[in-house]
Amino acid sequence: MSDTLTHPSVIGPAGPAGPVAVRRMTPVRMYRHTAALTWRILTQIRHNPEPLFLLGIQPILFLLLSTYIYGGQMAGSSHSYLQYEVPGVLGYNAVFATMSSAPALFGDVARGVFDRFRSMPVSRLAPLIARYCGDLVLQMWALVLVLIVGFSLGFRIHTHWWHLGYAALLLAAFSFGMAWLAMAIGLSVKSAETVQMLSFLCTIPLTFISGAFARTDTMPGWLQAFVKVNPVTWLAAAERGLLLGGPVARPVTYTLLSSLVVALVFAPLAIRGIARRR
Repeated sequence: MSDTLTHPSVIGPAGPAGPVAVRRMTPVRMYRHTAALTWRILTQIRHNPEPLFLLGIQPILFLLLSTYIYGGQMAGSSHSYLQYEVPGVLGYNAVFATMSSAPALFGDVARGVFDRFRSMPVSRLAPLIARYCGDLVLQMWALVLVLIVGFSLGFRIHTHWWHLGYAALLLAAFSFGMAWLAMAIGLSVKSAETVQMLSFLCTIPLTFISGAFARTDTMPGWLQAFVKVNPVTWLAAAERGLLLGGPVARPVTYTLLSSLVVALVFAPLAIRGIARRR
């Protein structure tokens, strides 16, 4: 990026003003832009708490329904399935909450928010990273609610309590990769209906055609090929290892690598999409 940027002249009472020089974008300025835009998103949530309710109640309802409707058939008892299911619900919620940023980002574009950014010395990446940070707050809120409900139903951690922190960090790392997929969708399509449909089509296969809610070895062989490479399968396995005990290194490594691959593929598409809005 060049050392200076210029803005259009501003007409004031004294006549046209000269171009306004803007300092070169630095990590500090990038951080300040991202923090300001993240606060904007959180302020919107404070004035409109519906996202807190929707993103909190949806995984809780799913947890309750699947535990008491399918638990007996899946694991012999609701309690046994609850132990298996809660880590899977955490992975499911990571995908669901992250993909919800696609319609929100499209809404910003439709309302002209990015047109406003064109007249400001804002980093191109700041609105995207801020969207991830804001959605991450919502996701952590939903994670706390799911764990509270899970504990009240009988879910127990079999390792150490501080492993909850590791589990939350892994969810945040996984969501970083998925966020670029969601942002690429939100910035590439031209209608709200298409954004909703693409988000839905990404969420359902990733979450339900995975090992989050059922053992992979119980599935048909042709389906296992997809399930075994599905990043949500590895995320759920890593969460189970951290919270219940079992293998951790391999599923955590695969989860981080898959998140990195998704970010490398879709980050350029998202950045290109926001460039077309400038």
